[in-house]
Amino acid sequence: MIPKLYEKVTATKADYIGNINKCTKCEVTEVRNGAYTLSLETTVNDDCANMLLSQRIIGAKANPFDGVQYFEIQSTERGTTGIIKVEAKHIKNYCFQYCSEGDLGFDGQTATINGTPSQIWNSLNSEYITTEIPFSFYSDITEKLDFSLGLSTPETLGNILGGKEGSFLDIWGGEYHWNNFNIQLLAQRGEMKDFQIRYGSNISDYTQSESCDGTYSHVLPYGKVSLGNRKINFFAPVFEISGHKCSTTKVYMLDCTGFLDNYSVGEQGARYDTVRSAMTKYAKAYAKNNRLGELQVTIDVTLRAELDEMSQIGLCDTVKVILDDLGTTATAKITEVTYNTLTERWEKLVVGESRVTVADMILNKGRYIK
Repeated sequence: MIPKLYEKVTATKADYIGNINKCTKCEVTEVRNGAYTLSLETTVNDDCANMLLSQRIIGAKANPFDGVQYFEIQSTERGTTGIIKVEAKHIKNYCFQYCSEGDLGFDGQTATINGTPSQIWNSLNSEYITTEIPFSFYSDITEKLDFSLGLSTPETLGNILGGKEGSFLDIWGGEYHWNNFNIQLLAQRGEMKDFQIRYGSNISDYTQSESCDGTYSHVLPYGKVSLGNRKINFFAPVFEISGHKCSTTKVYMLDCTGFLDNYSVGEQGARYDTVRSAMTKYAKAYAKNNRLGELQVTIDVTLRAELDEMSQIGLCDTVKVILDDLGTTATAKITEVTYNTLTERWEKLVVGESRVTVADMILNKGRYIK
């Protein structure tokens, strides 16, 4: 598709300026639970050349599945070559423009509410965020957990959703799906795809490496917790990570101070063993979510497959990587994608720690071939 330029957009209205009709490059990259950006190049002869200004909005196809997505222009570069380069961020970045006001009567005791992500969102929206926000929120996660970020002290909506410790993403995990002003926090965004990346079939070359630098056998949770009007050092018992791949004992020291902000001990607080149990539960979830017990395997592969074969694979989907001569069969998620808006094809897929690059495989007439 041809990218479009807008003066501004809301959840219900877009003020159209024109088509960026001389565009020579328009690529959208999205990282699982991370950055969502657009990189565009056009010429000074473009009808919109003089109107590509910061804070204006570019509408572009970002993947095969969603409708046109909106990206706010962050920067433009113009030089003597006649090429205009534009960098933009997805409209989800607006989340950092809204914030909770916290508790004006905050006395140092952190407030906590319990609920599902949807319930917490509704509470934040009705009680703590006083300005009207344009975003809607949905989550299929039904587990009720304690949440405190932004309740006692001010915090941006972006950080509340996933920008720091104690956020929705930190507490519940899951995978975000951003569709303009519609936010979805899903237990699992993608699905298992019946697609194999296999050496000798659709892989022309690969390099595999393995590292144990970030692999641990045990976790020691520690931090500082409130005892009356002071903070004390606090520890939970060391535990072994289930199914870890370490051949020797290697302990990961996990600072739980941020988590412990929700607790106090002593006469006016919780029992020590109650807090230790909560720390251990938090630490076990952290070890699992961050795969502390696993070896980090990286497979750089070069594809020679038709992109049409991968057209229905998307971010967070799971595929199988098979390297027969190494005896390796890996099942991994697609963790990063780059989409060519102009050709409406994938340019790059990153599989887990594995990188699947197809950008350099264009032959005549712009076709990718086996």
